[in-house]
Amino acid sequence: MKKQNLQIFHEKYSELIPQKNIIEIDNGWNALIEEMLGIIKIYQDVNLGKSNLLPTIFNSIKSNQGWMDIDYDGGDEVVYEIVNFATMSSFKTCEICGEKGKLFCSKKWLHWSSKKTLCVNHAVKLYYYSIT
Repeated sequence: MKKQNLQIFHEKYSELIPQKNIIEIDNGWNALIEEMLGIIKIYQDVNLGKSNLLPTIFNSIKSNQGWMDIDYDGGDEVVYEIVNFATMSSFKTCEICGEKGKLFCSKKWLHWSSKKTLCVNHAVKLYYYSIT
């Protein structure tokens, strides 16, 4: 991820992302992260202290074999569903450009290759193979 994007997320959502350098993804998933953090921030601003909602702190957000792996503490059932929606959306969003994507692997041998969610254009450029 480009450093300026990391800085913007850290500055805009400092209460959710207190540490720098916890986001390790390509720019294609920026919109997913922005929407997830924005919704959680609004939800937390409205509901913190009124229910069993604990402050949400993100420990890491990274790409893991074609999906967004999000580790956080706190929150409640609503925060869990928001994070889960962002994770599920990452399976259909190109990691590089943000266009519609699907899972590809780096080698023809599925079990021994790295996987990425890519659009067809980026899969061809990176020599990735279709899984489905």
